[in-house]
Amino acid sequence: MKAYIISFIMLLSGINVIGQNSFEYIISTPNNDFGRSGFEGNEYYFSVGSTEYSEETLARATICRYSNENDIFIKKILKNDTTTIFAFGTQKDNGNLLIVGGASDSASIYMRYLYICEMTTDLEVISEKYHFLIPDGYDLFSIYDMVVDNDNHIVLAGHFDNYEGTTGNSLLLGKLDMEGNLLNFNHIESIWFDGVQDADLITKSDANGYYYFNGGSYELVELNNDLEYVGASNIIDPPHYLGSNVSAKYLPNGNLAFVSQSDYDTSYYDLHLQIFTSDLECIYDTVIMEEGRQSPALFKGIDYVDPENIWVVAHNDWVAPTGTEIYKIYLFDSQFNVKGSKYYGGDTRYDFYHLLATQDGGCLLTGNIKQEQGTMLRDIFIKKVMPEDVLTGNEEKVFSDLKDVLVYPNPFSDRIYFKTDRENLTFTLYNSNGQIVYKSDIAANRMNEINTSSFSPGYYIYSITNSNGKAIDGGKLLKK
Repeated sequence: MKAYIISFIMLLSGINVIGQNSFEYIISTPNNDFGRSGFEGNEYYFSVGSTEYSEETLARATICRYSNENDIFIKKILKNDTTTIFAFGTQKDNGNLLIVGGASDSASIYMRYLYICEMTTDLEVISEKYHFLIPDGYDLFSIYDMVVDNDNHIVLAGHFDNYEGTTGNSLLLGKLDMEGNLLNFNHIESIWFDGVQDADLITKSDANGYYYFNGGSYELVELNNDLEYVGASNIIDPPHYLGSNVSAKYLPNGNLAFVSQSDYDTSYYDLHLQIFTSDLECIYDTVIMEEGRQSPALFKGIDYVDPENIWVVAHNDWVAPTGTEIYKIYLFDSQFNVKGSKYYGGDTRYDFYHLLATQDGGCLLTGNIKQEQGTMLRDIFIKKVMPEDVLTGNEEKVFSDLKDVLVYPNPFSDRIYFKTDRENLTFTLYNSNGQIVYKSDIAANRMNEINTSSFSPGYYIYSITNSNGKAIDGGKLLKK
């Protein structure tokens, strides 16, 4: 590898301190900046990513250190004739940081080496390691997932490809110790699953291996602690399934909570919430319907410290973005009941890669924001919110005609819930023949409930109208 040059750069194009423990940062250069993930240390938060390749410079690994005190510090790793990126990180027991990413072996934009960097919390580089993993027939790799397992080892999942992008399915698996040494490596080729960025890797609750969810035609790939293939299957019987951009999190009772992007006939591209037992039996399945294409954060979209405060974020996943996309942050209890939610954005495009629940009860988001209209360039976007930010119920809506009544679950069985902070609204439910089966005024700022146990299975239409009788919201619901 080439000798490295370290550059300290402060690149803040915008800072907004929202509250005592809430804030957001926009970190910009003239090139594409990508925020890939965040993690929490003993004193600081950290977000990692890269400034991407341009005609003038190769990609540079980027790490941001910050706290609630509005004191962000940014460092970029510049190497002569070498591309670097950071993907994930963690703080070691000795207080140092261990960052995982990739590096090229020439003036190339492609990742050829697994790049491991140990730093102090002052972002001084202590050591670097490079591991060449690429098997014959492949030219490059990507890292999409990282977990720290019960043995305090780092486990990675990703994908191998060639320069032409013509290879088939290829799941990359690697295990490192906290010194950055490569302990184990495996490469699995299968027509049924692949290393993809919208899958999710987790450690099994019994510490006897790992689950890899939704990496292809099979919804589950099981691996042992040596990263060897154990089996693969579709774990869910119709009508249940795992959606795209899936993230999983164990609950304290051993159940698994999932968030993904729905593809049900009644709710394309909405927020999909599920709970499975430890035996992978689906016991809860619902969809929260919102305007547009809703997607959870790509690498990790669900997290908690307190299981009664589960954080989820959903951003607009438009094929052709308008530049005025919104995103919504949710707070759920352990049964996936909505405790609070709030819209943000509406001024540009937002894409989130990583959600982290913080030890103070908050939620840290790492992703990207569009630089300006008329360009596809991105800036790193970091946002931290606290429960009171989404529980206050006094938010200003981004658009005057925005759907702002939360109606769930969908499909439903014996209850429908709906909530809004707007006054003077009416909820009306119609059966498939257009007959009114329920109508009532909506009590603002509290959860409203309908007992639907006597309703026949099938499709229903709901409508939300204001005091002038104008419909401001509506949708289709399915009674199971």
